[in-house]
Amino acid sequence: MEAGLGAAILLRASVVLGFIAVAMFFNLVSRFEGFSTQEAMESAHLARQLAVGKGYTTDSIRPFCLHLLQQNDPAHAQQVLQRPVPDLSNPPGYPCLLAGLMVLLPFHFTADPNQPWFYQPELWIRAVNELLLFCAVLILFQVARRLFDAAVAWLSAMLFAGTELFWKFSASGLSTIWLVLLFLGLVWCLVVLEERERRPVPPRLGGSLALAAAAGALVGLGGLSRYSFAWMILPVLVFLRLFFSRARGKLGLCAAVAFLAVMAPWITRNLALSQTCFGTAGYALVENTPHLPDDFLERSLHPAAALTHVTPRDVFDKFLLNEGEILRSDLPRLGGNWVSAFFLCGLLLPFRNPALQRFRLFLLWSLALMAVVQAACQTHLSADSPEINSENLLVVLSPLVMVFGAGVFFTLLDHLVPPDSPARRAVTGLFILVMCAPLLLTLLGPFKQTAISPYAPLHVQQVAGMMQPDEVMMSDIPWAVAWYGTRPCLWLTLDDAGTFEEINQLKPVRAIFLTQRTSDRRFLSQMLANQRSWEKFMLDAMPTNWAAQEVPTGFGARYGLTNAPMGYLPDQLFLSNTNRWGTPR
Repeated sequence: MEAGLGAAILLRASVVLGFIAVAMFFNLVSRFEGFSTQEAMESAHLARQLAVGKGYTTDSIRPFCLHLLQQNDPAHAQQVLQRPVPDLSNPPGYPCLLAGLMVLLPFHFTADPNQPWFYQPELWIRAVNELLLFCAVLILFQVARRLFDAAVAWLSAMLFAGTELFWKFSASGLSTIWLVLLFLGLVWCLVVLEERERRPVPPRLGGSLALAAAAGALVGLGGLSRYSFAWMILPVLVFLRLFFSRARGKLGLCAAVAFLAVMAPWITRNLALSQTCFGTAGYALVENTPHLPDDFLERSLHPAAALTHVTPRDVFDKFLLNEGEILRSDLPRLGGNWVSAFFLCGLLLPFRNPALQRFRLFLLWSLALMAVVQAACQTHLSADSPEINSENLLVVLSPLVMVFGAGVFFTLLDHLVPPDSPARRAVTGLFILVMCAPLLLTLLGPFKQTAISPYAPLHVQQVAGMMQPDEVMMSDIPWAVAWYGTRPCLWLTLDDAGTFEEINQLKPVRAIFLTQRTSDRRFLSQMLANQRSWEKFMLDAMPTNWAAQEVPTGFGARYGLTNAPMGYLPDQLFLSNTNRWGTPR
């Protein structure tokens, strides 16, 4: 029990039970809060579509997606809403993972009337992400032990598992933890490859080629989970080219072929549907420029005029603004704690181990590349949720930053405290305590209060339940209607007049559902300035303005202002062209 197999079993059991305890405390403190981002709900919705056999189709319908489908097939442009709409915005890797889990695990998609903010499928997805986080901790331990030693491996694993930011990502429903796991698997393949390269006796080439192919396939799988991660193939190919002398051409070729083999089928599918490689996501470079602010492009049915006005200077200005924010904010607090400071200081320290020198360069190349990609491709998603969003690419690389930060800490500790000093463990423990303080304070703090949000699963299901499965509605939270309500829902058009009428001719819009995302906008600049905006439309729907309320052109009879059940205005508005609730209350 002290030195044999029992000690190993006891240690491993303690690690597992400790991780489960932290997960339970974190979930209890956060009150098992549900999803709060568009990307998480759309990924989960697409997973359910796959699990029930509807294919990779979406009920969260962007007008810009309709535009791409119409441009690709002009002969059937008027029937684009008469059949299931293929998704052209989200890569399939993470939804496919969730779809497999929905087939295997007991997912129940009916909200609990006694718990309006609780949704059981989101609890399962959170649990799966926490399991992925634990697997990532184990792989990080192995990588750190191969690069440094057991002490650095234990410290890196504890810092990674004790970082609050990763727990928030695991609870968010985003693909970030899955992407971290893929990145660490990629690093492990490169570490083993580099070890084989430094052996005096050349190993079998077949094993090295298999590892190179695995590395390329992992980058491809990451690219199918988040398109921007596909850029990581460049640092991988440079690493294989510069630091390998034995068959480096074959290794690079294997990695590139495996990467293309994974990515090519999906790109071919997108080209066949929309004549674009990445659908609407391929336009991220021009989003949030002066002519395409916020989600303007995704809500546009005719974006050609606005796209022609976007200049290279607009894109460059967007890059400069976002890159400045990354340098001021994201890089200094990379990974959610101060370990990145040790990594940055360690750049001035030489390593005698050539593997450490090589992987530090690989990490620097990757950080520089991802910082550029993140700045250039930021959209309104980063503004909606500044920290927990799918466009935060640097956080994916931060576990490897922690490994080098932990190595630098022990290097400094060797100069300050003798190896046999009893104070060594105390200093290390204090270091862990300070680095993990945000998570510890969260676990010891009060229960988190549920913020005012339009994403109440029970309420959204009740609203969507008034619609027939073949009817379409329009909302400012279409991703929530698709995920919770299982009904097709269009994104709000840019105005309540011209574009709305065009979409209404493709398929009649039977209801309009506006929430706090619209009613809580700025009063002067968004509600009063634009007379055809949905914000102004909802302002006119306030009780004092009912008599003057106008419905969108072609919408039909007006129900909802005088016949709707109580409990909507002033926070929300449900407008229907038929009386869906019987006698008004």
